[in-house]
Amino acid sequence: MAEWLHLKIVRLNELNNVEEKKDILSEIKIKLGSLNNREAEQISRNLDFGLLFAQLTSDDREYANDVCNVLKTLFGILELGDVYERYSSELSQLIIHSDPAVRSLALHQILSVVSDPRKISLLLRDTNLLVAVINRIGDDSLMVSKCAACIMKEIGRHPNGLQILYTGELLRSFARLLTKNDVVSFRVYEVVVDVARSSKEGLEASARSGFLNSLFEILESEDILLQVNALEILSQLALTEEGLSYLEQQEVLRKLVQKIAQANENPLSNLLIPGLMKFFGNVARHWPNEIFSKYPAVVSALFEVIESADQTILGVALDTLGQVSVRPEGKYALQALGNAMPSALRKIAEVIQRMPTTLRIRGLESLALILDVPKPEQDNRILSLTKSWFDSMCDDPLGMIVALCRQPFADIRQAGLQVLAVLASQVWGQEYVSSYPGLVEFLLDRNVESFKECKEAKYEVVKRLAEGEQDVFDPDTMRRFREFASQGPHYVEISTEVAIEGGS
Repeated sequence: MAEWLHLKIVRLNELNNVEEKKDILSEIKIKLGSLNNREAEQISRNLDFGLLFAQLTSDDREYANDVCNVLKTLFGILELGDVYERYSSELSQLIIHSDPAVRSLALHQILSVVSDPRKISLLLRDTNLLVAVINRIGDDSLMVSKCAACIMKEIGRHPNGLQILYTGELLRSFARLLTKNDVVSFRVYEVVVDVARSSKEGLEASARSGFLNSLFEILESEDILLQVNALEILSQLALTEEGLSYLEQQEVLRKLVQKIAQANENPLSNLLIPGLMKFFGNVARHWPNEIFSKYPAVVSALFEVIESADQTILGVALDTLGQVSVRPEGKYALQALGNAMPSALRKIAEVIQRMPTTLRIRGLESLALILDVPKPEQDNRILSLTKSWFDSMCDDPLGMIVALCRQPFADIRQAGLQVLAVLASQVWGQEYVSSYPGLVEFLLDRNVESFKECKEAKYEVVKRLAEGEQDVFDPDTMRRFREFASQGPHYVEISTEVAIEGGS
């Protein structure tokens, strides 16, 4: 097999006709698809891949892609790291190839090596290769730039890689990319923040590099869009304990809170407030008590936006409130604010009944997060809280949700059913469902659902009811719930008619 393959590849180098070459590649691909272990081992030991690399100079993009696919298969036969050890100079050239598919092929091979802690040391001494990879972070092809960024993130997660990441020519290459344009500079910042959040040492090294300070400075710029992008990246750093502490030490959080407090003074604040909301929402989801106790102005601003019903930023405020409420600690922190949460829930009830469709859906999605409590975390205290919040929405909150579940529009209907599924997983919600006229029949009626996503959402409601408390519904209803759940979301009942042919 190795000999056959060698002859075919030699023939590729002899031919000039691209169509003939494509035919040979097709033969090779078919053969490679049926290799046994012994043949694969022979190929890995004896085949010179260099002859195939030479074919990547073709101007025919389709042919070059075919060669890449064959090489990808052959790379998979070799032991991890063998391609780099045998063809390091060729890989260095492929990284700067004119065809993005070829650049991507080489970078993915390097990524597979750096992702293995046993093999990464092979690459760490190859400064020229690493510089070439860093430069590809600025590539015009998003596929290529993402892969290059992933390689540098992996290197930054490895202790030995971290020692060289921000030194010498590598450091200078990162710095040059920062001056290229805003899109490329944020790709670099994304790598830096990923390294910073990966370990305490990574944070210290990223701070020493000066790149984190450069990112902080963007928050002081006049460009609102750049500030929003910086906030999005920094929110990832704030999700780690060390990262949050570092941002506090550098007074980044204090300055962001100040921006929220001074929002009314800046006519462009409506553009920045959603970014600030998302930032603090992400952080508060993980560290609710810290944010609520240290930065009450953020929480006040969140509720002010919801109360004002300013539609330009209301959606983000609803999303943020949902994120803050995800964990029990967040729910208790919100409860401690007194009447703020019941008041916000009354506003959410208005939103999901009267506002434009996109906001109604975001309101329902936020409500689902606010009320949701996973089974293992349910106790009397948290269930009492979610029940009181639901009851505070309006005079007939379940009627409001059921009405939305009966809407003829798939998006609203699905979002309503998702809230109903949250209620169905809590004992008080099961009791509400059991006593609501006609609701059980509606849930068990498959014929009223014509949308795939709504069938699946309704199935989730019934499945949770089937797994609920045994004494809420009568035994026959529980049996029907379990039967519905066992049949799956897309079950279709086939009615059989027996035709009787009369004789004459």
